Amino acid sequence: MPRTLLLADDSQVIHGLVERGLADQDIILIASRDGSDAIEIARSLRPDIVLADVNLPGINGYEVCEALKQSPELRGVPIVLMTGAFDPYDPAKARAVGADDHITKPFE
Repeated sequence: MPRTLLLADDSQVIHGLVERGLADQDIILIASRDGSDAIEIARSLRPDIVLADVNLPGINGYEVCEALKQSPELRGVPIVLMTGAFDPYDPAKARAVGADDHITKPFE
């Protein structure tokens, strides 16, 4: 049974990298370009994991994480926050909103 990954990032490059990286995996990639859309998609599809950029337009990745972790149906979904190599990342804020991990872009 395939797993579902929700990718919330406004970069077409990141979408392409993740899509190519998962091409031979049994994973369905669902993409979102903003935080509000990511929350709605997560609520309707209940993904197995969420990758969310902290610098999403509108509702940022921290807020996406907080909203999903407050939902009884989604609180168990792992959420990995992403930041650019030169973008600020707040580990205390990430812990406070319930993020499960963090990765820095670009990644392989």
